Amino acid sequence: MKAGGKPKNLKQNNSRAVFELLRHGEKIAVAEIAEKIRLSKTTIKKVFDSLLADGLISMCGKGESTDEGGKKPELYRLNPQFGYVIAIHVTPDEVRMATTDLRAEITWREIAPVGVERSFDGLVERFATTIEAVMRDKSTSGEKLLGVVLVLTGLVDPDRGVSIHSFFYPDWGRDAPVVDRLRARLGTDFDAPLFIDNTNRYQAVAESEKGLAGDYRNFIIVDALPEGLGAGIVVNGRLLHGRQSIAGEIGHMTLDPNEGFPCVCGSKGCFEAMVSERRIKALARELAVSYPDSVLSAKTDAITLHDVCAGVISGDALCQRLIDDVARWYVIGLGNIIMANDPELIVLQGIYTQAGPYFLEKVRDGLRNVGLPQVEKTVDVAYSRLGDDRGVIGGALHVITAYLANHAY
Repeated sequence: MKAGGKPKNLKQNNSRAVFELLRHGEKIAVAEIAEKIRLSKTTIKKVFDSLLADGLISMCGKGESTDEGGKKPELYRLNPQFGYVIAIHVTPDEVRMATTDLRAEITWREIAPVGVERSFDGLVERFATTIEAVMRDKSTSGEKLLGVVLVLTGLVDPDRGVSIHSFFYPDWGRDAPVVDRLRARLGTDFDAPLFIDNTNRYQAVAESEKGLAGDYRNFIIVDALPEGLGAGIVVNGRLLHGRQSIAGEIGHMTLDPNEGFPCVCGSKGCFEAMVSERRIKALARELAVSYPDSVLSAKTDAITLHDVCAGVISGDALCQRLIDDVARWYVIGLGNIIMANDPELIVLQGIYTQAGPYFLEKVRDGLRNVGLPQVEKTVDVAYSRLGDDRGVIGGALHVITAYLANHAY
């Protein structure tokens, strides 16, 4: 160990612990933080003095005095305008661009369809022009750019900064050098950190910080698109990537190898294929003759999962039968995950949350009886309360955490 290494790490740890409390609270005093993280008031005051000098926090008045009287304590709060993050979430169909403040609260948002320009070079150029435009707009604000994060579909290696493979952007090829190419396009004057990772991993970060998983160290988020399904897996408080960055690709677990529906990956019977809009549309056409009064009967090829979920809410019998089928595959897929991972919480995100309590209860009931039926399953299953911004929020939180980890005060 290098001389002086331990104190530096200790200083970083102290700073980060203080900042985490500030980030989650409105106003707080030195004594309150000292009690919560068991550091001396002198240590906390030194950290606060550094944070004040850099503009990360500000004073915000006086607190209440103790029962014994004495001086009222100074209160401090985070300065969310200290810095900002640029987050860009690329879905199969749209690009969601946003900026956030230091609390990962969105301060600007723009959503645009991907359109016909889906090439690697074309989208890198789009990322770059967005970043440059935001930086120009922020140039007189005094805010510091903490970093830029790209939230991508498919297999992503964040350490190498590459998109390993995207089923929705096959023209990118293998190991597309996203970070290197974007940094080269932005030029030598751009010196902020660049991050990329898979959508579901960043959505797990968002769920941990701003959603249902704040009190859990072992949880999984499962996000379903009309075409696509994946997971973000957290074990003992750590987000899993795996040796090849495949961790979380549960959509490509084979659930029905014999009669399974074709998947975009080229296999059959993958989890995501069995619950995909393509398969549900095919099943709806097959069953529609038996449900002439269904809202789906007149739609044929125009059926969407939004229609199916809305029909469930209104009590449509065909829609409920279709969602019963989806729930059956969810139970098989999530049951396998429970046996392998034993999470405390599974958070369901995406399209099927629109089916309301009907779908959620079907999944919960099924999981009680899958695998080792004599053992009670205590895993909680719940719908996410986060909306469509969960990807950019999770990405921004990752940038903010990385910034703090690299700056000791």
